[in-house]
Amino acid sequence: MTLQDLGAVGELLGGVAVLATLVYLALQIRQNTAMMTAQAVQASVDATQRVLLFRAEHPELRSIIRKARSVEQLTVDEIEALVSYLQAVFMNFQARFQHDQRGVFDASVNESYELILADYLRQPFVRRWWSFSRALYGESFRRHCDALLAAIDSGTAPPALD
Repeated sequence: MTLQDLGAVGELLGGVAVLATLVYLALQIRQNTAMMTAQAVQASVDATQRVLLFRAEHPELRSIIRKARSVEQLTVDEIEALVSYLQAVFMNFQARFQHDQRGVFDASVNESYELILADYLRQPFVRRWWSFSRALYGESFRRHCDALLAAIDSGTAPPALD
């Protein structure tokens, strides 16, 4: 075997090593992407749970929401508490919407969030708040909520949860 033949074998082995490295890196990137997606979904679920637990753990907030649903007059402090709560809820919905737009969530996860969002938007006090607060949210989320409101009004939205 000549020196030139040995060089060709070395080149071939080097090419195989590069190919193996590329395959390994592709697998690592895929695994990392799956892990990042799972973390994004979990972070969204955690944020939703915090909002729901806050409501569950604060009877005064539940009382304010009941008053708002029954169209009772709210005090300034109650309005402030309700507005803050709705801002937190809708920031969470917006983050979830953005994740969905990027393909992070599968359809079943997104469907649950959409049903909950529609349930909120059916509430007259939430609609009133939305009319004043919609400018706080991104344009695509505003369009999404406005389209959902139109579907609710036309009777084509998903059914209410309760």
